[in-house]
Amino acid sequence: MNEWYDAEQRVERARELFEQRKWPEALDELRAAIESNPFNGGWRFNVGLILDEMGRYDEAVEAYRQVLEIDTDDLQAMNHLGVDLCRVARRREALEIFERIQSIDPSFEPGYCNRIIVYTELGEHDRAEEMFYLARLCKEHCPHCYFNIACSLAERGLYDKAIHCWQRTLDMDATHPHVHPRLAEAHWRKGDLETARRHYLTALRRDPGDAGLLLDLGQLLIEMDRHAEAGEKFRRAVELAPDAPAPRCCLGQWLAGAGQVAEGMMELQRALRLDPTFPGAHLRLATLCRAQRDAEGTRMHLRGELLLRPEDPRLLMDLSDLLLDEGDQRAAVVCLRRVVQQQPDNAKALQNLGVALCLLGRLDEGIVQFRKALRIRPEEPALAYNVALGYLLSRKYPRAKATVERGLRVNPSNRPLRNLALRIAVSRILHRLRRILRRR
Repeated sequence: MNEWYDAEQRVERARELFEQRKWPEALDELRAAIESNPFNGGWRFNVGLILDEMGRYDEAVEAYRQVLEIDTDDLQAMNHLGVDLCRVARRREALEIFERIQSIDPSFEPGYCNRIIVYTELGEHDRAEEMFYLARLCKEHCPHCYFNIACSLAERGLYDKAIHCWQRTLDMDATHPHVHPRLAEAHWRKGDLETARRHYLTALRRDPGDAGLLLDLGQLLIEMDRHAEAGEKFRRAVELAPDAPAPRCCLGQWLAGAGQVAEGMMELQRALRLDPTFPGAHLRLATLCRAQRDAEGTRMHLRGELLLRPEDPRLLMDLSDLLLDEGDQRAAVVCLRRVVQQQPDNAKALQNLGVALCLLGRLDEGIVQFRKALRIRPEEPALAYNVALGYLLSRKYPRAKATVERGLRVNPSNRPLRNLALRIAVSRILHRLRRILRRR
């Protein structure tokens, strides 16, 4: 009896520690109680909740699975399991869990609500909308549903509709912690920078210790040409999170942009000491080294960034630009192919890939990329110019001429295209003359 009583006391202490946000201590108390009674599903469920608060989602997944071993139809445990599976990018498994919930209780609204975000992350936005309307049949007013469907709308670039849904979220739950940063980002994307700034400030008033919000606001202020204010935000973020690399990286870039290059490089190097795998720090240092004509430093940091195998499209585009400037076309091709794989409609990436391939002497492959870019942006004269130039260098004069003529129909006054048309005509005549002379 004493052992059972001690376990109950530990659970009570764990509850108090949880309310005080002392997650590790609460976890220790709960685990000690579970050793005395391993078949209490409620205690194991609370372990999962604590692990969620600590961001240890893989462990939380196992905790909720243990709950389901005790009670196979525990809907709350299944719901939390599905959410955490999505958090650790096991989205198809998460969908199986939510479908299982639906088969047990079709009226359990969170099972539809959480599937909205799963389908959004999978890029299946029609299914996300379907889940939204199914959830509305179960519960008409749910702030989480409106928040989740707004994420889907924003992902598709439907910012006005996304903003409307996030405002509906605030109407139902004015304290929702993630709405104002999302609204800020949506207004920023629309070009309404001042409204975006106000939403960031509102979010910071609610959580002044969020270093990530300060960094986002700082980047926005730079775009608004309010550089001094941006520097203040970056410095404040470093104070709040001195052991995090992101604030130091942002501060370093800002210092370099403000003319304090040596101080900026020191902050970027500190960021790499904190996390040698932090994306973008090597690239920024390579850019600064190149500006100082430090060829060895440029090569070293470019190699450091390449070894991290970055996947972010924007970072890859910046990296490929610097690699092309340095004459490393092969590495640039690798980076640009990663961008095109993720964003097949990125005309700029396709154009740059074509340039890199042509510089390597792979003209036919380069022309293919130029043509893909031209199909996406047929009104762009530079793309028509590149395609025609590729054909010209390959001595495919009829195709070069036809491409230039199509480009001039869209942009009749474009001087580079008109000059290229003349160059093609002259090259064609010279080619014929050479053939005649060879025969003679």
